[in-house]
Amino acid sequence: MNANRKQANSVPDAGLTNTSPDQQSENKVCQEENGGESIPEIICTLLAEKNSRAVDGMLEQLAAGVRVGNPRMRLKAACYLTDTFELLIAHQEWQRMDKLLPAAETALKAAVENEVGAWQLITALSVFAAYQIEMGKYASARHALRIFAVPDALPAAAEKLRERAEQLISDLATRPLLELLLVEYLFDKEKGNDAGRLFAVFGRSAAEFLLEPQNLKQCQDHADALLKLFGEIGQPAEKSLCQLLRQTADWYLIRNIIRLLGEKGSPACFAEVIPFLEHEDIRVKGEVLRAASRLDAPGGKDFFLKALRSVPKQLTELVVGLLGDMPDSSLVAPLADLLDEVALIKSKVALNLQTVICQSLGKIGSVKAVPTLKKVIAANSGLAGGPAEQQLLRAAEQSIQLISHGGKHKRPGTLSPDVPTQNNPFALREAGIIRTAMSGDRATAARQLFELITQCVQEGDLLNAERLRERFSEINPNAIAEIIQSAELIEEAKSGVQVRGYLDIWSNLLHELSSEEFSAIYHELENRTLEPEEILVRQGERNDELFFVNHGTLRVYYKKNDRKIYIKSLSDGDLAGENFFSSSVWTVSISAVTESRISILRRACFERWKEAFPGLEDKLREFYNRTNNIRDLLQRKGLNRRSYDRYSLSRKIDFQVIDTPGKPIGQKFKGRLADVSRGGLSMVFRMAQQKHIRVLLGRNMQITIPVVGNVSELNVQGQVLSIQPADEEAGEYKISLVFDDSLEQEELQTVLG
Repeated sequence: MNANRKQANSVPDAGLTNTSPDQQSENKVCQEENGGESIPEIICTLLAEKNSRAVDGMLEQLAAGVRVGNPRMRLKAACYLTDTFELLIAHQEWQRMDKLLPAAETALKAAVENEVGAWQLITALSVFAAYQIEMGKYASARHALRIFAVPDALPAAAEKLRERAEQLISDLATRPLLELLLVEYLFDKEKGNDAGRLFAVFGRSAAEFLLEPQNLKQCQDHADALLKLFGEIGQPAEKSLCQLLRQTADWYLIRNIIRLLGEKGSPACFAEVIPFLEHEDIRVKGEVLRAASRLDAPGGKDFFLKALRSVPKQLTELVVGLLGDMPDSSLVAPLADLLDEVALIKSKVALNLQTVICQSLGKIGSVKAVPTLKKVIAANSGLAGGPAEQQLLRAAEQSIQLISHGGKHKRPGTLSPDVPTQNNPFALREAGIIRTAMSGDRATAARQLFELITQCVQEGDLLNAERLRERFSEINPNAIAEIIQSAELIEEAKSGVQVRGYLDIWSNLLHELSSEEFSAIYHELENRTLEPEEILVRQGERNDELFFVNHGTLRVYYKKNDRKIYIKSLSDGDLAGENFFSSSVWTVSISAVTESRISILRRACFERWKEAFPGLEDKLREFYNRTNNIRDLLQRKGLNRRSYDRYSLSRKIDFQVIDTPGKPIGQKFKGRLADVSRGGLSMVFRMAQQKHIRVLLGRNMQITIPVVGNVSELNVQGQVLSIQPADEEAGEYKISLVFDDSLEQEELQTVLG
């Protein structure tokens, strides 16, 4: 018996023999006697007596013991199993050991906290695997190695044990073995499958081996087999796959490597994958998009927004669908803009794309998309359209329903009852709030949610506070006071700076608008912080955003002959937006004096709410005109874009948009001259579609003016600086234009007559 125990314990312990007293006492539990002898000793005796039936019975009891519910008994059984493995190795009982592999997997999980015991079991498994490899029994060898070699076999906490297990696998992956396994995988029909699966267990060593030139050459006619190997290796092959991606020019390999990185890789692969969106093959482009979506890297949103405008038309639907998987309300605006563009195209392809856009807006789950979807419904309701039109209508209707319940992760028809319990001490209260909202009392639910967020902030749990704030979108998106106050509490807790509340700053605007109208604006706002001296907008730019100053001081100035002329300062509660209500370039510049916080309302976002709230723009314009006096101050100071005297004049003219080289674009328009100077002119013309008027801002035009003299007309070119309503009911607008080259006085005189 002693000889047997000595032989069983001869397996190398990789430097772990010097155990601490605590570890020795823990291992001693495994030596408790059962009727005078331990289980391994009984098995040893039975083996010596060649009592096979009794041996198998004891092994079955031992295998069952590692699965019992009592943790202490599981640990004892795991220790007995480890000693039994060493005993079976000493007696070369490989077949019996093979049958115990499932029990060994369970035993390792039970014994992993005892580093010495776990290492003894891992070492025994490696000895068994080495013997099975020598015998050509690859499936059994793989089974044994995977018990401790797969990425999640050992917990992250057992770092030292993981490192030693990885080194053991690396030591087993000798070059002769990998060469043998690769050849058998590629060319042996009987052993090939088992050889490849065992090869993959060697992880990073196997992946690096495959990249060696002679091995790649050997695999050059077996691309699918090579890719399958990398797929079996999984995440440890990531580095090698990225290297191979940079080396190969084969579109088939490139596409499938990108697919593998998307399925098995980490977010770090994102930077390796996205440059291949420029690849000439559309199949590669499509795989890049799918992989980038799976990798979920921080720059994913910007990548997909850029792709939305750059990919071939065949892939636009794919990009739109993938954007729908990102719960980010800022994606609503670009998707809605695309929907407006596509709606002008009459084709089945365009209708299908509109349907996908509507579906993605629903999955995102933001209330910002509701006006756009309602517009789609209004445009398609009551029409005897075909299947494509009906599908679009259903998609818009279903998306509105989905948005009312929070987006794609919520069950249609109900609020999401799913409440995370991990790291959530407020789970019971959160679940109660959701039940209150589901019962129909959304106002009470919103108030209770705000109280819970306040408690989270007070206790310093900002992670849960921010998560709970997102619940407003499904409980009550019009609870504007609670939504804003929650945001302020969280922001104050983050920055440690207390400023005037948003509701206090904009109380006058709140009195002008209904809560629904103010909510519509608030949900479209984008927040931004300006550093001192940072420029918000420059004179001459075509920016059409409306700026709400929440905190800080900004300087408004006019630049003339390289000299900055101070106009006024903006502070909390001020608005600025020269090009928001009327199409015009900015006549002033604005920069921050102190660190400032502003909110930005994009014109394109605001347009989507006009149909839902017809009087909203007039109310906002009236408020702006009462509170913003920049234009008046410019007039008092005698500052304007005109450097020459203006002359009123009414005369029919022709004009046409031109491109940069001066080539005409589209048809000619007719208008009426309003005034003219040496530097530019104003004219009035009619356009039926108001939404197209802003397209002309900043465009170059050629104007044909009837004149007196030797020639009958004068052709001039210039750029549109502003577009103002002249008679909105009649669809008339006044365009101000600056000439590319100022007129000579003689030329002006021929115009004036």
